[in-house]
Amino acid sequence: MKKIFTLCLFVFGLFLATNTANAQQKFSAEINNAAQAKTAEIGRIVKAYEPTQELMFVAYQEFYSKSETLNNSFEVGTSEYNTFSKKINDRLSLQLKEILNDEQYAKFLEISNQ
Repeated sequence: MKKIFTLCLFVFGLFLATNTANAQQKFSAEINNAAQAKTAEIGRIVKAYEPTQELMFVAYQEFYSKSETLNNSFEVGTSEYNTFSKKINDRLSLQLKEILNDEQYAKFLEISNQ
């Protein structure tokens, strides 16, 4: 009886941990679509290969997720909004600088007007 009870607790704990891990990795369909479109657009322009585009996709997912949270949390035009918006853009730029080579990153900067 003691073993069955322990096994049930273990399975229940595993079930909770799995659902929590899955919930943290999911982005909305809008975020995924926007990230995919932007990745395809920038990847085509800078001529990035598939592994590079996969890393770009993750960076754009984070960017669009944080931008959505920012838009829901602050009113556009406030100083807090501008501060966090700059941080989000800087983070994306830093991530893409790490992902892309120098030539590709220079093209990215040209098209993004930075």
